[in-house]
Amino acid sequence: MKIHIYICCIVLFVLASYGAEFDLGTHGTLSITAPEDWTIKGRAVNDHGGTPIGYAFAIKPRSDVNAKCLLTFAYITNGVPNRETIRKDVLRVTTQLVSESVEKKQNLKDFSLQTGYGAYCLFTDASLVGKPAKPGDYKVMGSGQVQPGDNMLGVVSLFADEADGKDFQAMLKIINSLKVKPANAK
Repeated sequence: MKIHIYICCIVLFVLASYGAEFDLGTHGTLSITAPEDWTIKGRAVNDHGGTPIGYAFAIKPRSDVNAKCLLTFAYITNGVPNRETIRKDVLRVTTQLVSESVEKKQNLKDFSLQTGYGAYCLFTDASLVGKPAKPGDYKVMGSGQVQPGDNMLGVVSLFADEADGKDFQAMLKIINSLKVKPANAK
């Protein structure tokens, strides 16, 4: 009987989510899966000469929930994802967020990408603790990097009011769903 319940839960999850694909040109196709009540908007980013240099995404709930995810990819030439380099970069970049946070330290966490690697640190804004939620003022921020494929690096910013709330957890699942199919793959 339990197996039927698990199967129903899986079916409902699949039905309640959707996938979006974005053509990254010679860098392949990026796919993202999000809950049905979230939007994913993306656009290519070019240099002044029109050469593609990356892709920017804004991922938000369709409701008035105070949460959003910003994801920006840059095309790089460093090859395959490197766990230690990404971890060091995340720690270096998030150092400036420590002093204003409740945590007063960096707690490095891994994303669970199916391919590639990603990590982030989570911070609670000390100035907003105990205050009512206000649109655009986020009590919690996750800042990190992902490299779901070769020669691309993404900067991730997750904003919400509760780290263990359903919206922040939804954003983690969205980031963990990132997949890159190389341009030469059929």
